[in-house]
Amino acid sequence: MRKEVATVPLIMLLALSLTSLGAVPIRAKVPIYVPANLPVTGTVCLPSALAAGLKAKLYVDNAFVDEGAADEIGCYKVTIKPLTPGRHELYAEIYKGGTKVAEISAEVIAIKGMITVRPDPLATLKRGETREVSLFIENRSPVNMSNVRVEIEAPFPIYAERMTRIRSFAVRGSIGDLEINGTKEIRMELAVPSNLRPGTYTLKINMTYEVGESTYSAPLSVSVIVSQEGGGTMTTRQQTTQATFTTTSSVESTTTPEIRAEPTPAWLFLLMVFVGALVVGLVLWMVTRSR
Repeated sequence: MRKEVATVPLIMLLALSLTSLGAVPIRAKVPIYVPANLPVTGTVCLPSALAAGLKAKLYVDNAFVDEGAADEIGCYKVTIKPLTPGRHELYAEIYKGGTKVAEISAEVIAIKGMITVRPDPLATLKRGETREVSLFIENRSPVNMSNVRVEIEAPFPIYAERMTRIRSFAVRGSIGDLEINGTKEIRMELAVPSNLRPGTYTLKINMTYEVGESTYSAPLSVSVIVSQEGGGTMTTRQQTTQATFTTTSSVESTTTPEIRAEPTPAWLFLLMVFVGALVVGLVLWMVTRSR
């Protein structure tokens, strides 16, 4: 996973069932795995009729992180700053009025390279080129991921096998389950416009998956390099357009009225000769008569 996407949050869901609220520490049995060096936005839910409107304070490694109020269904959101690789302690205090009514603690394990995308850069394309490429998503976490779905957004037209094209530049679809050390291949077709400025562009990948009954979302990315070499393709297209324009101008000029010398029909020539002879004969007759 690229460090450049560290500003995008990962959704963490910790569902706890409280039949009765009391200031008794509740320990989550399953560790929460998050990518290292990424901020984490979490939703802690207390599915109880008494949880709505409760206040909560969150601590990580005994340091205060965030606080908020639960919504009408008993969920409140917290934001954790990027964690270094390793084990961390998440601790939440739940308050009703000014009285602490519950304590929640869980182990958070931040993993470097938890979900990776390769190759990066994905490809080096020329301007005006369309090419098929393969993207590989790898699970390097110690948990199996199920119902994995991805949405890929590119800065130019994109297609992908067995995925829905939701916009010209975005595709979405399911890639199934991703077990520990498992890899999924996504075959795509990228179409780079001929007038795209050369440089490095980013394909944004939003991956959602399930671990047990919890749903997570991981923002990923991969780069694509567009080279200057494709300029020749664009020049060829410009020349073709110019040739078409010239041809069109030539056709238009033929429709403009012009005076042209066309060959005289035979019958018209004979008529002219006859009229000429008649005129000459008439002139000679008038001259002879005047004498």
